[in-house]
Amino acid sequence: MIIHALIPLRKTSTRIKGKNLKIINKKPLYKFVLDEALKSKLISKVFIATDNEKIKSYNKKMEIFSRSKKSATNKAQTEIVINEFLLKNNCDYLILIQATNPFLKREHLDKAIIKVTKNKYDSLLSVVNTKFFIWKKIKKFCKPINYFLDKRPRSQSIKENQLIENGSFYIFKRKNFLKYQNRLHGKITYYNMPKQSLFEIDEKEDLEIVRNILK
Repeated sequence: MIIHALIPLRKTSTRIKGKNLKIINKKPLYKFVLDEALKSKLISKVFIATDNEKIKSYNKKMEIFSRSKKSATNKAQTEIVINEFLLKNNCDYLILIQATNPFLKREHLDKAIIKVTKNKYDSLLSVVNTKFFIWKKIKKFCKPINYFLDKRPRSQSIKENQLIENGSFYIFKRKNFLKYQNRLHGKITYYNMPKQSLFEIDEKEDLEIVRNILK
């Protein structure tokens, strides 16, 4: 079985300039997830899809994939670069790993891979299990989504836990992605990660939060 990992990195970033190369605790951001993916014995090869010439290969299991200008714009969906990659590279499963979540560990990837392949799921997303009371904004007002106002439960009594997509990684079949053009499809399952993995780097303030957690 051939399992590849793909880490998309763009040279430009709208909110944080040079985000993927930002140093966090003496290490470029993207290397946190890259080093963990390279440790996995279940992953055949790890590809960095980038338009940044500063990023070089330094491991025999690692390879640079030159993404197109179309897939590297600020408004381009990640599915565009996934499609570019899969049209040129054959595999059974692809793991899409996002560099903005440095809390990923090899064991998360390995356990998720085993879960998908053993149970023959079509796709998987990483999540965090939480019991937050969730509300929805409606113009100037708001209303609860996962409980009733007249029957407010204790948080420890909530039976139906909510799963929050943390954007760390996704696993899916190559043939199904080429058919549906979507990373999530068919029989979808999840892999539960630690609560700290909710803090992915998107805004400038996230950098300091993540730096402090990783210390």
